Amino acid sequence: MKTEPISGDVGVIVRPAGEETILDLDRDAVGELFKESGAVVFRGFDLDLPTFNTFSAQFSTEFMTYRGGSYVRRKVNDGKDETLLSTSHEFGHGKQDMFALPLHGEMYYLDNRPDVLWFYCVTPAESDGETTICDGSLIYSSLRDSTKELLRSKRLRYIRTYADGEWQPIYGTDDIAEVANFCRANGLDLDVDGTTRAIRTEYVHPAVLTSAFGKHTVYINNMLPVLWQESMGRDASIVRFEDGFAVPEDVVQELVAIQQRLMIPIAWQKQDLVMLDNTRFLHGRRAFTDPSREICLRMARGVTF
Repeated sequence: MKTEPISGDVGVIVRPAGEETILDLDRDAVGELFKESGAVVFRGFDLDLPTFNTFSAQFSTEFMTYRGGSYVRRKVNDGKDETLLSTSHEFGHGKQDMFALPLHGEMYYLDNRPDVLWFYCVTPAESDGETTICDGSLIYSSLRDSTKELLRSKRLRYIRTYADGEWQPIYGTDDIAEVANFCRANGLDLDVDGTTRAIRTEYVHPAVLTSAFGKHTVYINNMLPVLWQESMGRDASIVRFEDGFAVPEDVVQELVAIQQRLMIPIAWQKQDLVMLDNTRFLHGRRAFTDPSREICLRMARGVTF
């Protein structure tokens, strides 16, 4: 295989050196590339969805559904495999979202979240729609000392509120007891309104962590997407510090500026496959207008290397 950086010193692009398929690649070499770089783009291979599933299963275990996520993801392949998801939100009537998404770690509002994200490009947008990535260790090292200390000393509190009829598709059930079991297993405090059946969950977690691979000190969380929703007047999901205080505006602006400077866009090509370390790399998306864009996702909690 041939390799080159995604951008600067960040990530790796892997291309075939000859006629080999992606399934011919040396498994140990791929594993080392991933552990070292945290972001690997496989480009120029002849891939389809079954091959995507086979290749990702060589390296990962415990593929996840999106139960308990921030919204309802559209299932692909007629929903035959609930762990094969679209990166688009489900809005009904065949509509999908096309807006930009701020950088974030995947599902950092639950204890049980993926270690590895697998993306596969079925159809790129005619223009725009790049997936953006950013190394959380570089974000952390770029922060002011005062911000590092603030984020090390104060955990984040994610607060989500759903009316009856809203939480059922999120949790895949109409049974409050089953929702309660899910919350207990994922570190969430659950409050249920006995009259309206509305629910409120709270989850407390650090904004700065140590990555699973390489043991980097990493800024990674879901803060900016939630603050972005709040800025548009949406209060179903909010984020505060554990003590109830808001994140200072100057800190938010610092984080936005650093991430804009360090963010790397992946301009999708058909059949691209991306392997991303969800304990180190944040990801997001640029806006697009082409409804045919289709990027698939598998999320895995475990690795086999």
